[in-house]
Parts: sequence; structure tokens; C-alpha cells
Amino acid sequence: MTIESVELKWEEIFSGAFTGLLRQSESMRNNIKWGHGAKFSIYEEWGRSISGTICEMALSKKMQSYFSHSVNNYFGKDLIINNKPVQVRSQLHSKQNKSLIIRKPFNHEDYYFLVGDDTPKYYFYGYILARDVSSVGNWTNFNNDNRPYVWSVPFDKLKPIDQFQYEK
Repeated sequence: MTIESVELKWEEIFSGAFTGLLRQSESMRNNIKWGHGAKFSIYEEWGRSISGTICEMALSKKMQSYFSHSVNNYFGKDLIINNKPVQVRSQLHSKQNKSLIIRKPFNHEDYYFLVGDDTPKYYFYGYILARDVSSVGNWTNFNNDNRPYVWSVPFDKLKPIDQFQYEK
């Protein structure tokens, strides 16, 4: 499978990073619990918030879609691409065991994309329609009793992003 990518300009990265800063600040201000029980340091929380936001921006650019820089959208969709609701999951491109995570509850009509961060380049491993996750994913808590169970979909089970335009 070919892994498509896009390179962001530094002004795009700065713009996305600023939105990530706003999102993290608002989560803290509103006392929103972060990471579904994960034990991340405050530095990791800030970094993951910024990286995740920039990955949304990168996917939006790759798909030639509008990026709204939304803040305080805790339970909404991340993007709308081709009039379809999209959620973005991100991780470092260098991570060895890449998988897309979908947490309950989820909207069965949302599409989930997995994006790899290797700033300034971003990789698009693929996507899945949420209602199809149980047929290709694994129900797991990764042997960590402090974390809730999630659907984990290995990146080689995802559809290539160039097929997204044909989704109905």
C-alpha cells in the first residue's frame, strides 16, 4: 500500500500549533479530563494536542478541504470532507506499531483517519468507516487496566485515502 503524504509550510504549522495551544488551554480552563485515563505528563499533553491539531490541518490540506481551527468542540467531528464527518487520529510517524484507535461511544457514520506526524511532513495511513470497525479491529485495553477498552485497527487494515472520494 502506498502511504500518501503532504508537507506543510512553516506558516501552516505555526497556525495549527496556535490552535492546538488554544485547545489545550481551553481544556485545562474548563477542567476537561485529558487522555481517557492515560498517564501523560503536562508536556506530553501539550505536545499531543498541538500535533493532533496540525495533523487535522494536514489531512484537510491533502483532501483540499476547509480547516476551521475549531476550539471547544469536545464531542463534535474534527473535519467535514466531501460532506462527510471525519475524525482524525494521530501519532508520530516513527512509532513502530501503528494503529487507529476508536473509542466508545462513537457515531457509526463518522470516518476515522490515521495520520502520522513527521513535521513538516505528514503521512496518511488510511481510514475506516466507524460502523465497520468491529470487522477489522481488535477490542483491547492494551493490557492496561487503568485505560478503557477501545477498537484498535492496524494501519494495514485501513483503506487508502485515495478511495475516500468514492465513499457514499
